[in-house]
Amino acid sequence: ARPPARPRRFCLVPAMARGASSALPAALLLLLATVWALVAVRFRGLPGFTGSSGRSAAVAPRIARTLASRAAVGSGVLVSVEIKPDRIEDFLSAMEVDVTKSRDKALDPGCLRFDLLRDRDDPNKFVFYECYLDDGAAAHHKTTSHYNAWAEFKASGGVVSQSVAKVETASLPAWAFQTSDCGNKPTGSAVLVTVDIKPDRIDDFLKAMEDDVTKSRDKALDPGCLRFDLLRDREDPNKFVFYEAYSDDEGAAQHKTTSHYKSWADFKGTGGVASQSVTKVETASIPGTWAFQA
Repeated sequence: ARPPARPRRFCLVPAMARGASSALPAALLLLLATVWALVAVRFRGLPGFTGSSGRSAAVAPRIARTLASRAAVGSGVLVSVEIKPDRIEDFLSAMEVDVTKSRDKALDPGCLRFDLLRDRDDPNKFVFYECYLDDGAAAHHKTTSHYNAWAEFKASGGVVSQSVAKVETASLPAWAFQTSDCGNKPTGSAVLVTVDIKPDRIDDFLKAMEDDVTKSRDKALDPGCLRFDLLRDREDPNKFVFYEAYSDDEGAAQHKTTSHYKSWADFKGTGGVASQSVTKVETASIPGTWAFQA
């Protein structure tokens, strides 16, 4: 006698979940994973509905997160704003909506990271650190209802001044943008270091920074470092920004005692840096834990 037929399974996971992702652009893969995540939510619980290899449909959101974490930043911005002192509370309420919902792949699939940082020298100044897969993803962000929370606050007159620096990591090696988690604590000591590198020293600079950046993320070597990204200015290929986030000032000070920090310091000592400026920021003074992405 023939064995009873097994119930038919609905296996809708795209080919990318089964190891075929390399053939498609990251932005398309992320879009497909997001669609699959929505399908999974819609049909979860139906008899026989599974993900790839018999796994639950809940695997789909993990696919989307994984693809996002592996993507380079094709379109990033550092938005510096000064807020009127009597509007800080309104500003933070609007930004909590914009920041947290930008990280939701179902709402903003091309957003890789969004942190809100506060200037340590002026509590009315803030920096948005926004990273997107590409210009299309950044444009989509501006069509969302959560972006509108910020736009409406700005239109109400709460912003004294605003400037934007456009950055990316797509022209840099994969190590430039951190893919590991940052933990669940705020940063009490972070810096945005802007440097102008002499054109004939770019290769030496990147070699030194690979050592500094990658080893800073190793908890055994640099336990107080939460995040370290190297960004390139989109309008000047000789200009770079270090985004370094530490748990506190002690963590930042310890970083400067390491051999990997010395790689950067030694390069700087050779005269390869044309100019440098530092902005000190933090998220610890912002209520809640939403300002710094885990």
